[in-house]
Amino acid sequence: MDAHLFRRFTRELVPLLAGARLVKIQEPFENIHTFSLDLFVRSADRKVQLVLKSGRKEPFLFLTKSRISANASPSAGVMRLRKYAGGRSIRHALALWQKRELWLLMSGAMPAALTETREHAAQEKSPEAGLGEGHTRLVWLVLNLREGPKLHFADENDVPGEAEPLWPGAGQLGDAMENWQEWPVLTPALRRSIRAMDSGDAAALLVDLEQGDGDLFVYREKTADTEDAGKDGEHARRTVARISAWPLPESATLTEEVREDILDACTEAGTDLVLSSSAKQAAKRAAAPWIRKEKKLVERLELQREDEERLQKMSARREQGLLLQANLWQLPQDKRLQTAQVYDLEGNPAEVRLDPRYTVRENMERFFHTARRGERGLARIGQRTLELEQELEAVRRQKEACLSGSAPARPQKAREGRAEVLPQVPATVQLFFSSDGFVLLRGRSAKGNQDARRMASPHDLWVHVEGGPGAHVIIRRSHAAEDVPQRTLDEAGALAAAKSWLKNEPSASLNYCEIRHVRPLKGAGAGTMRMDKILCTRQVANVPDIEARLEQNTAARNG
Repeated sequence: MDAHLFRRFTRELVPLLAGARLVKIQEPFENIHTFSLDLFVRSADRKVQLVLKSGRKEPFLFLTKSRISANASPSAGVMRLRKYAGGRSIRHALALWQKRELWLLMSGAMPAALTETREHAAQEKSPEAGLGEGHTRLVWLVLNLREGPKLHFADENDVPGEAEPLWPGAGQLGDAMENWQEWPVLTPALRRSIRAMDSGDAAALLVDLEQGDGDLFVYREKTADTEDAGKDGEHARRTVARISAWPLPESATLTEEVREDILDACTEAGTDLVLSSSAKQAAKRAAAPWIRKEKKLVERLELQREDEERLQKMSARREQGLLLQANLWQLPQDKRLQTAQVYDLEGNPAEVRLDPRYTVRENMERFFHTARRGERGLARIGQRTLELEQELEAVRRQKEACLSGSAPARPQKAREGRAEVLPQVPATVQLFFSSDGFVLLRGRSAKGNQDARRMASPHDLWVHVEGGPGAHVIIRRSHAAEDVPQRTLDEAGALAAAKSWLKNEPSASLNYCEIRHVRPLKGAGAGTMRMDKILCTRQVANVPDIEARLEQNTAARNG
């Protein structure tokens, strides 16, 4: 997020944050923090999340009504943020846009003796050293796009601020581009655009940016199926490639959209960016055990190959024993020699090195004994190597399945000519693919229902018939904001109804909710669940051959 885009965004965001309550702070993935807010407005949309993706590469800040799943254990940094900022209200918010920082003043104050600041290491030299015991300090939550969230403790008179930005005039633009370090407003993205403009357009752009008004520009990548309509008459959704506070130079690979609502535009762009990063990190987390196991198997195979080479050398001793056996009649059999001069089967002279501790006959016997040991070892190690190679291949398939993801939005062709890897499921769970390419998991029994829920992420959908017992069906989603087509919802509902108390009825009523809102009901029988929040209830027709239809989709994907 460029500083000028950050300035435009925070101008609309800051008024919304006044009086908001910071309910929860989470870090679902590395360098991604979510701040659940309860806005101080009378609206059904008052519960939102402020999402910060920090770091050097593609930092972003946006506000969203969709929940970003957070099922990771909180780090020490997150626990510290919760200690001083969690559960408090935002008294004041301000943006230091040149630094790309959003400062949030939290309600309440902390005693100076309890605040943990980096300045305490040099407390004797700080102005606070002479303050009385009753002195308190304000708590600021600082969201920095480069460094991430942090806490800042300050006195009431210590109000953050930054110097008024200096904007180069039309006559200074050329020199400013050469010495851009002295002009903070010339951000890297802005410099790249200015280099592609003439001087007049560049000067006009700087004037518009100084005023901070104008339209917002969203760019999407052109794809082959951009204009292809889906079966439901809807166009395929394209992710945002870039968002800018000024029009970018023309690109043949991007399409431009002019937007007025910066909050919605940043939500759309930020959701694509953060969820894409989250999906990659989640895939790496899921693949980590398989990567470790792959490394161990590769090391064991290397040891196996070293043993195989050693055993092959042992087996080769048979040739030396045969040479001694063929020439034993002309050798001093009971003498201890270092070498023996022999002739091979073709009559060519050869030399065999012997162990001088043993006689010639004893060396011959030891050669045959060593060869037999090597041959027996090769027979066993060959079978073990084959087993390890098969296990390694299975582990690599599991790793690829995790890295590629198991729930694409729609069927995708195999990349680089490789067959697509199906997700691995236990024997207690049935795997299906919907007509739209979503993974559907159904438990075969009460234990299978539990296993299916364990495989699900908090943002996956849980489907169950209403009012009675039945199988649990999971609709896997790649992220919390992914929309599931109605056809997939109906197929998952029919799949759940086919193994329920309503299987003989013409239709069934199905409940749909996210996994994070489903939990076992204490004191009830196994499989009895409590739904804290139902997304929707649908009336779905029973399809007698629903399993056969979906199994065809699974077989087609398996190639």
